[in-house]
Amino acid sequence: MRWASYYAIFLVVLETHAAVWECKLPGLFKECYDFYSRMARVQDTPAYSIQSRCINSYLWKTSFVRYHVSLSTSDINYIRSLQREMESKRRYKRYKRQAATPVAVRREFRTLSDAEREAFFNAVNAMKNDGRYDALANMHTGIALQSGHEGPGFLAWHREYLTAFETALRRVDPSVSLPYWDSSKDFVMDNPALTSFFSSALVGNGDGIVVNGPFAGWPARPDGQRLSRDIGVIGSLFTPEGLDLFLNDPTVNLTRQIVLGTNEMLANTLEGQHNNVHNWVGGDMSRLNTAAHDPVFFMYHAHVDYVWERFREKQIALGSANPEADYPIINSPLHQPDRAMDGFPNVTNLEGFSNRYTSELYTYANSPECADGCGGSRFLRCSTTINRCVALTAAEVGGTADTNQNPVVDMGDFQFFNTFNDPRTRFARSTEHIRHKRDNAYIQTLLPKYALNLSHKPTSIANPFTKYGFNNHKTTITHKPKYASKTAVIHGTTPVLERGRQNLFSLDGVCDVSRWAYIPVKIINERDVSGPGFNSPIIVRDQFIPGVDIYNPLVYTALRPLFYQTRGQVVAKFPTCKKVNSGVKKVYIRSDGLTYDGHFIEHAVMDERQPISETTAYVAVKHPKLGPGKAILTAYDSSGRVCEPKCLIPGSYPPSYRTCSGVINISNLPPKMYGDDYGQAVRSQWNFVPGGCPSQQRSPIYLVFYCSPSVQWPWKKCLT
Repeated sequence: MRWASYYAIFLVVLETHAAVWECKLPGLFKECYDFYSRMARVQDTPAYSIQSRCINSYLWKTSFVRYHVSLSTSDINYIRSLQREMESKRRYKRYKRQAATPVAVRREFRTLSDAEREAFFNAVNAMKNDGRYDALANMHTGIALQSGHEGPGFLAWHREYLTAFETALRRVDPSVSLPYWDSSKDFVMDNPALTSFFSSALVGNGDGIVVNGPFAGWPARPDGQRLSRDIGVIGSLFTPEGLDLFLNDPTVNLTRQIVLGTNEMLANTLEGQHNNVHNWVGGDMSRLNTAAHDPVFFMYHAHVDYVWERFREKQIALGSANPEADYPIINSPLHQPDRAMDGFPNVTNLEGFSNRYTSELYTYANSPECADGCGGSRFLRCSTTINRCVALTAAEVGGTADTNQNPVVDMGDFQFFNTFNDPRTRFARSTEHIRHKRDNAYIQTLLPKYALNLSHKPTSIANPFTKYGFNNHKTTITHKPKYASKTAVIHGTTPVLERGRQNLFSLDGVCDVSRWAYIPVKIINERDVSGPGFNSPIIVRDQFIPGVDIYNPLVYTALRPLFYQTRGQVVAKFPTCKKVNSGVKKVYIRSDGLTYDGHFIEHAVMDERQPISETTAYVAVKHPKLGPGKAILTAYDSSGRVCEPKCLIPGSYPPSYRTCSGVINISNLPPKMYGDDYGQAVRSQWNFVPGGCPSQQRSPIYLVFYCSPSVQWPWKKCLT
């Protein structure tokens, strides 16, 4: 009974003061959770979508209390020089109508020749070497996170931003245009995570620190940490059906519909669908303040801009609105039409809707289709089944499917709000349902004279801006990227379930594991009995019973009453949710600093076959030796299901738990409820007896995450 006495003393101390204790959900969280919970249904929107949006919003609005990076004076002057050059080009094109050929022709990245692709890579690396790339990437932070997102300013601000980036590229090499990445070509693959786009042949691997391709070893953030990705864990690429709303549906013809959503569905917004791809790419791309440090950001956003431009063409064809004036008014001072863009003070939000961009600065070639031989790309093939161009895998482009087996680096921040669900079922990977439509097929029948007929070869033109002081020479590249257009061995990406886990341990701009403490958390996973079972059928009298596996709790009298209530309840899931017959499942646990700039993510391996499975994970937070801190801890799986946090009830014996916010304070008050390092945290949970079997300690874990297939929002009880 000695352990019971010690435990009673622990509970008495815990009631008075402790190293870890619960905080109430901040008001900004409550407002956000309440708003989106009323706007969406758990059957239509994965809970992770709302949770990520609300944490993201909180971090935006309270960024002033945490460490952050600001643009230097030289960075600001450089960006202003780009603006002056852009405006000079507009003036020149306006008064020199004979030079009607657009300065830049943006084409799908995979339709570029090897030489054109390498020229683009070299220009980007040259900008990286002289610091100009980082200056532009750091613009995607601060107030721009709010004024350039969640409203019509999203479309306008990013259009101006992309134009500035392209202008910077063409200062290095005037022959280069900004290509776009049409991720719907990868979506229609059987396994999009195997796309050759994320391989050493193109933009480098997608499974952790980027160690191959043209951007290998890039320091992607101010703290010097390397560029990182984590593709295919959660979210979704652009879907053909999703794009069809903007490109072909004649009932979707007003900007308000693609900004605020149709039928009050946030999933129908262009920004909402765009968020899914950021989360699908993961790593730096999944966080707003680091997303632009991955060059994939600019190629991806060029495609978002491409979709918006084709939507504007549709408006002209249908006569539904004037694209230049169709600026929806919303209840946000940051998105008012006459407000100057953050970072671009000479341009208003409404001016970002001008036709001058695509009539005077750049234009788009159509996304490759089967009809044009998929643009002649060796990275695409035409699927006759769906009549669409489909991305090839790394193995299919002539190399090997070997992966770099690089540990995944997680940036650990909730930044992009997933809204759109993959229309395919959770287990079926067939693509036969996808419509056989080309981009703007319906609209192009209405625009025989308006449709663009662009060559795949870039147009060579003289630079008319020498008199404005902008040089036309090709910048010398001091560092040749280690990139070969035809790589002997093409490295792909490690499958999600086989990836390791590596964090950056960056806290307030300093990367050092000793600045972090570890706290144990317990994960309890309840099996979802609404979906298909596992390949372990029951055998009765030498007969297989099809459709029922031996682990299914509904088979057993002792368990059926406990699980039957969840049968038939279907909650929204992401397309990355794939059940495997071994039962292996990852639950991701993450901490996000609310009073410090730091993020951490870990995954726990669960057995999804079992009615109930349990494990312990160890999550890092700011070490109390640096001062007290506050963080929010969350847990979710690849389906987008969010686990409900439960906090220990002080004084309860045996230990009992109640629903809580997941927001905790961490201090150095006794009793010590954290480990100074990972090893100490693990040691605190186990008794090691020489020559014997380790046994778990009796002291309770403070925080438990309950992952259940509930059809109510996991934060519902915290809103009362």
